[in-house]
Amino acid sequence: MSLRAHLTIFMILFSYVPLLAGQPAPLSGDLYKTERFSDNFSSPKLGRQWSLYKSSSVLKDGVLVGIEEKDGGHAAVHQLRVEPCSDLELTVDIKFEGSRSTNLTFNQHRYKETHAGHICRVIISRNKVILRDGKTGVFNNEIFKKRKAGKKLDSKTQALLKQSEASFPVKLKEGKWYTVNVRIKGDLMQAFIDGTLVGSLHSPGIAHETKDKIGLVTPKQSIHYDNLTVKVP
Repeated sequence: MSLRAHLTIFMILFSYVPLLAGQPAPLSGDLYKTERFSDNFSSPKLGRQWSLYKSSSVLKDGVLVGIEEKDGGHAAVHQLRVEPCSDLELTVDIKFEGSRSTNLTFNQHRYKETHAGHICRVIISRNKVILRDGKTGVFNNEIFKKRKAGKKLDSKTQALLKQSEASFPVKLKEGKWYTVNVRIKGDLMQAFIDGTLVGSLHSPGIAHETKDKIGLVTPKQSIHYDNLTVKVP
């Protein structure tokens, strides 16, 4: 067999590796052309589109420093109101400065079918990234109430919860800036760190059509945030 034939077979086989592995191709940032919001946190206070909950956070040196309110009983939530959309890209720089994780959340205001309108999120810690469909998973009203009451979940519900999230290992450092992109298209959500695809999740709740609140959630103290943008197709 000629060298050219060997190379052709090699290319055909390896072109199918993502498909065989069940991994979707990375969503391109070029899909998201229209900027809906941006904030470099250089103003002395947050704009009117932002709301805070259980937060002692501050703006300092052009950075949003996320700090949980003392004895507040809940992580600090910095919530951005945007025009309702389904597909979107969130870009934000983050730096770990004490807190073990941050949640980048996508919700709908006053949505009644889930706890507090939670739809989907990306949870980033220094050693793993979790992509979660909360709408069909942990924040579905029925499931949330059962878990809160300590009730045992049936096997079907347990299987559903496993399918509604995915976890991926990472190695991130304290005190170092990272650029995070979360891209959503249909029922697919992907997380990127410094331009590299970290993980993907296909789940039906992600395709929710009216996401209108984006949250930066900081447990304890602190996570630094900067250079946030929201884009849609």
